[in-house]
Amino acid sequence: MTAMNGASQEWLRYCATQEQLDTFNDDGYLVVEDALPPQMVEQLTEVVDRIETEERKRQNLSSNQLLVKFRTVIEDDIFLELLDWPQTFPLVWDILGWNIQLYISHLIVYPAEPEKDKVLAGGWHQDGGRPVQEMERPQPRLSLKISYWLSNVDSPDNGAMQIIPGSHKRDALPLSSDSDSEKILDLCVKAGTAVLFDRRMSHRRGLNTSNTSRKVLFFGYSYRWLRGLDFNLMPEEILKKCDPIRRQLLGDGVDIKGWWQPTEADVPLRTWIKEHRGEELPIWGGS
Repeated sequence: MTAMNGASQEWLRYCATQEQLDTFNDDGYLVVEDALPPQMVEQLTEVVDRIETEERKRQNLSSNQLLVKFRTVIEDDIFLELLDWPQTFPLVWDILGWNIQLYISHLIVYPAEPEKDKVLAGGWHQDGGRPVQEMERPQPRLSLKISYWLSNVDSPDNGAMQIIPGSHKRDALPLSSDSDSEKILDLCVKAGTAVLFDRRMSHRRGLNTSNTSRKVLFFGYSYRWLRGLDFNLMPEEILKKCDPIRRQLLGDGVDIKGWWQPTEADVPLRTWIKEHRGEELPIWGGS
């Protein structure tokens, strides 16, 4: 098998425990403290600050407006490292399985709200776009996201992400009011924390009344038979930088049938797990 990146040597250290799987299944989210070391947070922040400067100019945004940047993964090689980050990636495959891809990557920089603009801007929602409206209920999981926090959000005043734990099981439509306010959790975390969350969990962005910007990266993983939001075909110059598993995560494959009926060449992650964990993993159709 083609040699993988150095991070793969650490994956087995960070596979999900039964307690972590139970927590994610029951609550719809999982907090991984210190997922990113301070040096990585510093490097990512430097890149994010550069992108923010460029994007504010391109999007004609003032310094106090919310910035959202999609398809972030192709903006700098450091983001490719997050594709299979040791402290988080094994949790993704233990939750979703090996037939996965990165379907979305986006950056949000949320400055403090000017006094005149202080309204709760982020409405309750479930991730997923049209499937939220078009699929029958109860809906399947389909995907999850990892949020990598680059700034301290140690208080609700920092615009902490608000979630309703367990709402993924109710699979309810997004809330229109705060009638369940006693069930709302302000997700207060420090820089370097990663939070995995089920796409079906109701969540929203809280209000930032502090004097610092909230900076967070989102990497979303789905099954390979779903179209990506970041890409149809990832640019070849990006794929050339990647080993086979990263290429799989970026949507690469052998032929068109491989997304529905994968071969071993389509899903090198399956081969890696099989070889290193000794698991029998039927590839499709019971074979």
